[in-house]
Amino acid sequence: MWNVIPLDGYFEGEKNWDLSFHETVWGSEMESFSLEQLNSASYLVFGRVTYEGMAAYWKTAEGAEKEVADFMNSLPKIVCSRTLNSTDWNNSILIKENVANEIATLKAKSNKDMHVFGSANL
Repeated sequence: MWNVIPLDGYFEGEKNWDLSFHETVWGSEMESFSLEQLNSASYLVFGRVTYEGMAAYWKTAEGAEKEVADFMNSLPKIVCSRTLNSTDWNNSILIKENVANEIATLKAKSNKDMHVFGSANL
């Protein structure tokens, strides 16, 4: 599980994707840590809300975050949602039912970790 949560315990601001507090912790050390984590992952696992936000951001990220964006866009992603009908982010798999069984099946095919990003409700 990979989340950035300030000491007050709030996961995000008043609205979905109000993550301005991330700017206070993001820097070269956090970027290096993120790349290390991504290199150890066979899949990134998201709930619907986090998937939609991450896809919207990383599909078009440029500049200093380009290296992280390249990893995010190339890694296989699992999206757990009962309401989505399709995914449009590169290398995404949609799981609508039997999430635990489907993830276990995918996990058995790899010796790497799976990382849940954000996805507080998942």
